Amino acid sequence: MEAQMKDCSENPIIISDMGTKGLLSHYQFEDGSSQFIFLDIDKETGGISINNPLSLTTGSYVQIISSSEGLLLLSSTGENQVNYLVFNPLTKQSVTLPQHGIARLIIRSGLAFDGKHYQVVLVHVSRDEENGLGPLPGDIELEIFSSETGAWRNHRPFSLSLNVELPENEFPELNTTPLFSNGAIHWEISGQLLVYHVEDDCCEVIELPNVFEDWSWQSTMTYRRCLWESEGRVHYTYTDFDGVHSWNLLKEDEHNVYSHQNVYDREKFRWQLAYTFNHEDLTELDPDILSLGDPWEPRNISPIAYVQDSETMYLQLPGVVVAYDTKNRVLLKVCRYRFPGVDFNCCSFFPSIHISECNKQNASNSQVGEVADLPIGEEVNSFSF
Repeated sequence: MEAQMKDCSENPIIISDMGTKGLLSHYQFEDGSSQFIFLDIDKETGGISINNPLSLTTGSYVQIISSSEGLLLLSSTGENQVNYLVFNPLTKQSVTLPQHGIARLIIRSGLAFDGKHYQVVLVHVSRDEENGLGPLPGDIELEIFSSETGAWRNHRPFSLSLNVELPENEFPELNTTPLFSNGAIHWEISGQLLVYHVEDDCCEVIELPNVFEDWSWQSTMTYRRCLWESEGRVHYTYTDFDGVHSWNLLKEDEHNVYSHQNVYDREKFRWQLAYTFNHEDLTELDPDILSLGDPWEPRNISPIAYVQDSETMYLQLPGVVVAYDTKNRVLLKVCRYRFPGVDFNCCSFFPSIHISECNKQNASNSQVGEVADLPIGEEVNSFSF
């Protein structure tokens, strides 16, 4: 374990200010095999190219949960249990965590990595077994694994008001990927943002700008959302029937963006609208691209990530990823992927940080700015977890 962390801390690929923002595409097939395709983003043009050395295929059934400074948190299913793995795509090393022994319902998981040690955090609640209902209100606990100690510990937040409403069938691919930013893990839960501050070992709950009463329906049937970081700020972006909306999470000293006469409650509402654009605007820019999605089903238009330097938002549609230049209002295809018939189960994209100055010699030969065709089904750096 320590040997792996030593390798990780000495390699700039996992340090956020030295790494490069990119995307990770996860293809999952019905036979349980998966492909992980790493995509580099050019911060100036917003173009995408395939990073072949980091990409891999595996016959193991694994799910991506989150990423943090170049490391990935994965899960796999064993005999009556879920195994958690921390994986370094550069060194191709993985560590399977010891079993946690949680008997309660795990509703979220996340990864925090500071360049030397990592922590895996599981959020769990009690079920209302007596009434056959979901999680009991206000009953949140965290189970935390530290690579420094090699052990799990329990943490029960004090004075935490969070009522968890989960749908009967929650699809992992529709969940919002957790974000590690500014020393904290951020999860979207039931229309609220649960924030765990790693160093201070404490939690807070922030209401999201698009919360409404029946969140369990909203989270599975209508909207797609993503959390991302830019210039040290946490951003929350979602789609609805009107369009795509992106909000900045305000810091404590920034609440003066709203006047005293504003209807927003400063203590409760901590967001500032960064930008919004509707589906009609996107359709005018390129009718062919937007015809791939159904405007009455905004879940088909999924925000993936945003790059501040080029002011570009990345959106996933069926079979294609597009880059929307929010400043110049230009919409371009940057990545294509196909559905290879009955063998295909799921294709997801995640924001990630990877590649470094010392690894430039291994960069993809793809020309940045061209449309990258993802190699579904091709053997790429076979690996077994």
